[in-house]
Amino acid sequence: MKKIYLLFLTILTLLLTSCRQDTTQLAKDEFSKYYNGKDEVILNIEDNLYFENHVLEKESFEPGISYGSMIFYEDLIYYISINSLNKKYRNEYINIYSCNYYGENKKIICSKEINTNSDIVKKINNDTYYIEYKKDKLIYIDKYTISTGIYENIASGKDCCLSDYVPKEEQSRYSIEVIENISPQEHGEFIVTDLEKGLSNIIDDEYLRNTIYIESMEKFNYSPKRVDISNGHILLTYGIGAGDGWNYPHLIFEYDFDSNKLEYKLLAFPFDSVPIEIIYIG
Repeated sequence: MKKIYLLFLTILTLLLTSCRQDTTQLAKDEFSKYYNGKDEVILNIEDNLYFENHVLEKESFEPGISYGSMIFYEDLIYYISINSLNKKYRNEYINIYSCNYYGENKKIICSKEINTNSDIVKKINNDTYYIEYKKDKLIYIDKYTISTGIYENIASGKDCCLSDYVPKEEQSRYSIEVIENISPQEHGEFIVTDLEKGLSNIIDDEYLRNTIYIESMEKFNYSPKRVDISNGHILLTYGIGAGDGWNYPHLIFEYDFDSNKLEYKLLAFPFDSVPIEIIYIG
């Protein structure tokens, strides 16, 4: 009886979903009028990159490439691939590629033979790769800077540690609280606090009614979803009542605390809600 009941619920859910109007494109058309023409924010899920007007799927990159090796610099994507020329001895090359935001114009900008039989650890910071690997019982740390095109070894020895060379990220000066919908009439809020100044700004229904976005947001309903501080930029994400029942709308704004202004950046409909990264690429 329990199996029959579960089967019934599954069928009912599928029927209700299939009857639901797909408002994905309707919402995209609505919010596209706020797009400034620059790809400044992306949504990453399982190495599929969502831009405002297209999705760059992970199949566009070399096999095994992950977002963890990507750097976004001056409207190009840079990423690392490790190629073995000899599987027995693993004569490996570090290849650094570049391509545009559509995965086009792909080229190798740096290739370095390391001849190691160890795995490689990649770390990135701004426009720089820091690469750690083992060879002949020694640890090597290399550095490649995109802006200068210089590849160099910066340390080697038995006790080298990558963390000693990669610059530490600065602690954010902002603390942000996400309060989801309290009722159908109250859509929740973001509370943004500048820890240095000891001041807080609230982005709630009253705030949104004084922006150009409120009419569009009210067409689909909305609720605070998440907050990200990426490369020093505050990104506030709302969930909205749009889509096809199988995708997950993420309506993303950049918030400037000093001017107390919101600016639309992206509306994406990924195929799941986790694991997601929202990144400011400038």
